[in-house]
Amino acid sequence: MTTSEKDAQPQSRGELTAKAIRQAIVRIEQGRPKVVKPGRKLSIKSVAEEAGVSRATIHNNYPALAERIREAVNKVARAQRDEKHAALRELRAKYTALRQELSRCRELNQDMASELATLTVENEHLRAIAGSTKVAVFPSNRIKP
Repeated sequence: MTTSEKDAQPQSRGELTAKAIRQAIVRIEQGRPKVVKPGRKLSIKSVAEEAGVSRATIHNNYPALAERIREAVNKVARAQRDEKHAALRELRAKYTALRQELSRCRELNQDMASELATLTVENEHLRAIAGSTKVAVFPSNRIKP
């Protein structure tokens, strides 16, 4: 038998159904379905609708194709999960950096408050000395405007 004779033989009903299911999977994955709405997620239900068969047909007669659909769905779910985990890690790192910056700012604020209190006490002390009658004020060498 030549290859042209093999091509001329009609395919069985099961082979045609399997081919329709495989084509439906590809069309939905590529976002170009003919029956279901574009953008619909890949699932056994959407593939069954796209291929024109029941879900039971896919589950019972084509378990390998059903597993292929489940793996593709799981791959998408894992990719989404991994994206969310990566975003969460980035946000956690950013949060940690901000908490460290806040801690440094609080320490700086405490240092500045302590120095301000020291300067305030010193200023009050100097004002008290300057206001005393025992202190003589020397004329300033500065030129007044």
